[in-house]
Amino acid sequence: MVTKLVMPKLGLTMKEGMIARWIKEEGDTLKKGDDVLEIETEKLTDILESPVDGTLLRMMGRPGDSLPIAAVLAYIGEPGEPIPEEAAAPDSAQASDSAQAPENAQAPESAQAPDGRGKVRASPAARALAGRIGLDYALLSGTGPGGRIVKRDVEAAAASPQPRAGLPAPPPRSVPYAGMRKAIGSAMSASWSAAPMVTHHARADMTELFALRSRLNEGIEDGGGRIGLLDIFVKIVAKAIGSFPIMGATLSGDEIILPGNVNIGIAVAVEGGLVVPVVRDAGRKDLFAVSREAKGLVAKARGKALAPGDVGGGSFTISSIGGYGSVDFFTPIINQPESAILGICRTQDTPVARDGGIVVRPLIGLSLTFDHRVIDGAPAAEFLALLIRYVENPLRAVFEG
Repeated sequence: MVTKLVMPKLGLTMKEGMIARWIKEEGDTLKKGDDVLEIETEKLTDILESPVDGTLLRMMGRPGDSLPIAAVLAYIGEPGEPIPEEAAAPDSAQASDSAQAPENAQAPESAQAPDGRGKVRASPAARALAGRIGLDYALLSGTGPGGRIVKRDVEAAAASPQPRAGLPAPPPRSVPYAGMRKAIGSAMSASWSAAPMVTHHARADMTELFALRSRLNEGIEDGGGRIGLLDIFVKIVAKAIGSFPIMGATLSGDEIILPGNVNIGIAVAVEGGLVVPVVRDAGRKDLFAVSREAKGLVAKARGKALAPGDVGGGSFTISSIGGYGSVDFFTPIINQPESAILGICRTQDTPVARDGGIVVRPLIGLSLTFDHRVIDGAPAAEFLALLIRYVENPLRAVFEG
């Protein structure tokens, strides 16, 4: 019996997912639990496994295609077993129109063979690979079902220079605006349109915070046990929100919801986009627990292993770009439905006035964006002033209460 592999629902707000890559190829033998393909949503990526033993009979989309929840991604069955009529035509058009790649993004769906054989059939993965490396797959002989050209045929041809001889240089490549990139763009546009955003910028002296970090890490070898600056900022921000709950509020219809637990989101750059895992109840956890949880979430984000429970439900987000060493201040966009976000910028040795003289201090740039529907400028400025005090006097901020 043919089994359908469908687009799963990975979160309450998920409406569609994008095919990131195919791990298996049409005609491949599968065991239950084998990885078949990788999908992306706005917030995370996931590997879909085969639910049964069998053969991958048909792939129902190509990398970059976005499909709705429950759309069929693949058919799995016995070799030669007929598939349902809706999958009879090659490469079903289930993908939404907005997710279709431009014609020059990859090789066309079928090509005319130069020897008069007529149209040549090729799998989505084979066409995508051929388009990337500038190889004319119509020159190849397929080893897939019914003579279909599959990825391994293109890989074998690419290893030999003969099939590529005389081919023109590949055209400029387009990347589909789809999947995670499109979802992030839509979310950012919606946030920018919905919320009247104001950003306060300030600098803080990092001398004491650097000293605290050094003391905490004395005797600890490089690795997961060391306390990082981001860990300290998560704890400091959570403590400051305890004094200014409005900074962790969310707007829901005609109600402003003040936080119970303070959940701090951490913006993490990943290939193709940005994800925001959340450190839960950061205000009540000690610094070492916050550090362990934050490091684990960042590692999962970069390894594309975040679970639905790792994202969403944040009270406030931190976006740190200080590590790039290039930005003094910026305007972070609020992660809706939150009402504020803190941008952490680079730290520079800067001359400052102290006790009638000039000294050099490491100053960090802080950019606080807030939703003016919920938060006025004055409490935002007070909150930022408290953050500065905590940065410049971190010992009591981190360990008291």
